[in-house]
Amino acid sequence: MRLHTAMAWVLGLACAVGCTFSLAGDPGAAAEAHAQAGRYDEATREIELAVRSHPRDSALRRQAARIYSEGGNLGRALGHLEVVAVELAPGDAEAWIEIGELETQRGNIADAYVAFRRAAQLAPDDIRAVSGLALSADSLGFDAEAEAAYAAWAELEQRQNEAPANAR
Repeated sequence: MRLHTAMAWVLGLACAVGCTFSLAGDPGAAAEAHAQAGRYDEATREIELAVRSHPRDSALRRQAARIYSEGGNLGRALGHLEVVAVELAPGDAEAWIEIGELETQRGNIADAYVAFRRAAQLAPDDIRAVSGLALSADSLGFDAEAEAAYAAWAELEQRQNEAPANAR
């Protein structure tokens, strides 16, 4: 416990004086420390350094997306998620869901629809993918697709509610 406290103190001191650093096993640790302290300029600088040194690391790209999103830069967040979804893990429904959610926040319903549609194709039993598809298709006036997605959403919710409590 004392080592953990000492490391936290050193990490906090380093953050306070604006030093760049990285912890051996976790290239995104410095960025995370800055983000948790609400220092998004430093966090984004550190996460970009980590991503540059590990450009094919999906977890770092997701961390970068989260940090940029929390810092209010949705465009940069989307850029990192698109690399994950298109290049690094094209079969990853979660990346497409996250893109859909960010595009919805940005008011880009057509782009959100495309992302949710891809997510629902990859994970037809994922309630977030299907509900996002239903809502975005409805907003765009794709009535037949929205109706089918709403029905699938209702079925998923019903299955979820019928599942035994210990299976949830």
